Amino acid sequence: MSNIGTVRGKSRTRLVMASAVALSAAMAAAGCSSKEDVGAKTADCPQGVTTLKVLRAEHQVPNDQQLDDYSKSVKGCVKFSVQDIPFGQLADKISVLAPTNNSPDIVGYDSPNTADYASKGVLLPLDSYLPSGWKHDVLPATLKEQSFKDKVYSLGVQQDVLTMYFNKTLTDAAGIRVPTSIDQAWTWQQAHEAMLKCQKGTPGNPSIYGLAPTQLGDGTPGTVYGDLVMIRSAGDPKADPNSSAYKTFYAISPDGKNVDGWLNTPEAVQAGKFYQSLFNGKTAVSSKTGRPNAFIDGKACFDIFVGEQALNLKKANVSFKWGNAPMPYIKTPIVQTGALTVGVMAKTKHRDAAAKFVVGISTPPQVAKYNESAIRMPTLQSVYDSLPRFHEAPFDMEYDELLKWGQPRPLTTAFSQYSNIVSKALKDIAYGSDPKSRLDQAVSQLQPIVTNAK
Repeated sequence: MSNIGTVRGKSRTRLVMASAVALSAAMAAAGCSSKEDVGAKTADCPQGVTTLKVLRAEHQVPNDQQLDDYSKSVKGCVKFSVQDIPFGQLADKISVLAPTNNSPDIVGYDSPNTADYASKGVLLPLDSYLPSGWKHDVLPATLKEQSFKDKVYSLGVQQDVLTMYFNKTLTDAAGIRVPTSIDQAWTWQQAHEAMLKCQKGTPGNPSIYGLAPTQLGDGTPGTVYGDLVMIRSAGDPKADPNSSAYKTFYAISPDGKNVDGWLNTPEAVQAGKFYQSLFNGKTAVSSKTGRPNAFIDGKACFDIFVGEQALNLKKANVSFKWGNAPMPYIKTPIVQTGALTVGVMAKTKHRDAAAKFVVGISTPPQVAKYNESAIRMPTLQSVYDSLPRFHEAPFDMEYDELLKWGQPRPLTTAFSQYSNIVSKALKDIAYGSDPKSRLDQAVSQLQPIVTNAK
């Protein structure tokens, strides 16, 4: 979910299923220090009631329902003290609290940061708690994403994937037939031609956009999640591993230590030129400035966004017909994966309780209930098989993308720096900078960082 907008609101701390006063009284009665976060022993909880501290982005995982359901499943022997903060402040808060004695037990975080946090000792490995068969059930991209040096640090509770929504009323009027299965996916050249054909008005300032201005990040071009996928699609994972085509697809070396010759390949530069054409001159089909509701307002033919858009369209009760199509590609179909996930902080004093909680909400039946109610793509094939909703449009095609095209965002222990530097380069390219010079500059900034990363 990285770069998918910013959740706003005030920070707050609350106690799930018990008030702070009641908990303090129970601890006092049991003669326990509040620092130990263990309350009175009961018939159901002979070891006492454990309170786990949770840090999460507001309205995100682990959500209240997940916490309540888990607490009930263990007869109230585990309760939770929750700190909510805005998503944009989450990474900074984690880095501040991780080395302290005030570290939370549980953290909801953005999954592309797994390698970074694991390499710094922020997260607890969960391999000894994994259910039998989990590695064979989980999506391959999720397993890659949540692992570091062959150890698993999160199981993943959900996935996000980009698809191309289209205003069927407008595309039908323009005589455009849009593919809705991945075996018929458009190349970016085909998609661009359709966008130009459907667009109305002057390129750069149309009355109907060919492609809606992005809703990702701050609403302007350049996000790694949304836009690097086009550059990577110019590569080929089946090519010789020493070739620039192979390196383009991954955009970083397998060990996460090299971007020179991976991010600035001839294929990446050529893809950058095409990317630039979407925003400039007579071929422009989108905008360099934000207009978050363009598609829902009926002012755009196509829109690239996550599955949430299907819900937004239904809630808005739009007057036009719509559908969703697979992500276009240049040479190789690809979608980048990643969403908010849940892990255990390494400094927790309650390893067993915290690890069992993460496993509990990340596996059936609890994760199936979450995926169904939140309408978030499952990370487990068995959960997908059990939920009819995800076998119907538009979610069936999204899952096909995940299963057959899904790739983690570039795997590096310096992902936050990678994301920031590459995002700025892509944004500058969209605004008119020379793609080769700007990608070379990004590489020169990033190479020392990834070389020295753990």
